[in-house]
Amino acid sequence: MDQAHARALLTGERARLERLLAAESEGPGPADLGDEVDDADRRDAAQTDTAVDRLLRARWAALQRAEARLAAGSYGRSVRSGQPIGDERLEADPLAELTVQEAAAAEREALEEGDDAVGLVSAGHPFQVLAEADITPEEEQAAEEDDDEPASEPSQDIHVERDDRAR
Repeated sequence: MDQAHARALLTGERARLERLLAAESEGPGPADLGDEVDDADRRDAAQTDTAVDRLLRARWAALQRAEARLAAGSYGRSVRSGQPIGDERLEADPLAELTVQEAAAAEREALEEGDDAVGLVSAGHPFQVLAEADITPEEEQAAEEDDDEPASEPSQDIHVERDDRAR
């Protein structure tokens, strides 16, 4: 990718982030007093605002790193391996720091680090949807192993019924 096109992509991303950060700072004023449900909604909104703020700040930091790489002449190359990042990837995300393969490997590593069940999906088994959120695949397997125990002897009443039928 040529320097002029890369600079245009980063300028567009900077303008987009500035608009988003400005809109976030202009957010709604203090909420009206209300019942407990309204309070829960306010807490959810505050948590969402915090998450969006973190994402925007991380994106802003990535923009500054990308602009520094452009100035140093290393924009468009992986910060990890130095391999070229495809133009299509940079068009889609001008702040990309890794190749597609490196980014996928980083996501897999992040999933493997946290092997706890989350919601209806287990991080250790990312493509398996759990029937119940409280039961992990390991617990389900343990329950199946319990089912393999031999059945108890038939009761005497059943034996008597069979004798009655034979007569």
